[in-house]
Amino acid sequence: MNEIATQIPYKEILLSLLTFLSAFLLWRIQYQKDRVKNIESQLSEKKYKMYSEFIYILFDVTNATKTGKAISDKEIVKRMAEIKRDMFIYAPDKVFKKFTEWTLKINGGGSGIKHFKTYFELMKMIREDMGNKGTQLKLDDFMLFYMQSEEEYEKFKEIHF
Repeated sequence: MNEIATQIPYKEILLSLLTFLSAFLLWRIQYQKDRVKNIESQLSEKKYKMYSEFIYILFDVTNATKTGKAISDKEIVKRMAEIKRDMFIYAPDKVFKKFTEWTLKINGGGSGIKHFKTYFELMKMIREDMGNKGTQLKLDDFMLFYMQSEEEYEKFKEIHF
């Protein structure tokens, strides 16, 4: 009986099992990393689509008067509802709250211009969420980009800000 026990290569079997277990664990870790990366990529795509639509609405409404292609209130409401739906699922809390603040301002009546500051703050948060962590944009930068005229922006600031 002792001869049989000494003939079984316990060390080799144990080493083989440990090698197999290590290989399996390494594969499993890589598989999990790939899954997480895939989920993050899908989330990023959903956020990009949602944030892009949010930006497109502003520019579509603004350009509608210039191009003569009016956008109906029904279309704007539909697009905003889709953004709100996606915002609830995909946006980080601070973006979600700032979006709510902005929609309350645009729905609250009064001057239609006061919401631009909140809109800009929201845009800045969106830029940060999409990877521009160190963004240094200021309200003036945004408004000049949006208006494309320093003279018009100065007149606008005198009247509305």
